[in-house]
Amino acid sequence: MTTISTEGSRKSVFALIPPAVVSTLVSLAIWQLAATVGPISESSIPTATATVATLAAMMFEGETYALIGETFVMAGIGFLLSVVIAVPAGFAIGLSRFAYRSTKFTFDFFKVIPPIVLIPITILVLGPSMQMGIFLIVFTNVFALAIQTSYGVRDTDPVLLETLRLYRLGLAKQILYARLPTALPFIAVGLRLAAAASLIVAVVAGLLGGAPGLGNAILTSQSSGNSERTFAIVLLLGVLGVAVSRAIQWSQARIVFWESR
Repeated sequence: MTTISTEGSRKSVFALIPPAVVSTLVSLAIWQLAATVGPISESSIPTATATVATLAAMMFEGETYALIGETFVMAGIGFLLSVVIAVPAGFAIGLSRFAYRSTKFTFDFFKVIPPIVLIPITILVLGPSMQMGIFLIVFTNVFALAIQTSYGVRDTDPVLLETLRLYRLGLAKQILYARLPTALPFIAVGLRLAAAASLIVAVVAGLLGGAPGLGNAILTSQSSGNSERTFAIVLLLGVLGVAVSRAIQWSQARIVFWESR
């Protein structure tokens, strides 16, 4: 009886540990071993313990939060501008069959251009500034988000639209009661991708273009040979990225509650 209860208690204890925590600890342990006794132990890659300790120390520095703020301001402004431009444009394109067909190739062409190739041009025009990063974020998001929105608008059930027309409901009510509910799940997916892309491009703009924020901090610490701080900033970006993704998923589940999963 004692053995059974002990095994049951052990199972219950392990059940309380989130799988994400287990995988994180295993990953850190592998990193620690590889950096100390593994094939990369002779390189400049810091150990996991040194990196985590550096990250913990950075959390008590005001500069860290200033860098986070600059990165999120850049990503947030670019993201919001993308939404303001792309969603109405996507709706207008989706409502017109001619506009949808005529703009599809152009939008598909621009959305596959990586923003990194525009950095030299934007530096010449805007300089290594936050405005440069915002422009790159908007360029990255606006075409893909407009296409995603137009897909949702075009996916509306034609029987539902015809029913609304039979009841003599105008275009505004057709959009409100039919096209908007159908397009929202498409838009939600586009917003999730755009939010992640905004953070990535904000970091790249600082890393390669000199824009302020965590990307520029990575470049500075790497240039000075501070590998622990470099890896700590990378870890911090990973944590921030996961937090942003979870926040968007939480919001999506409550706003687009009728979306089937």
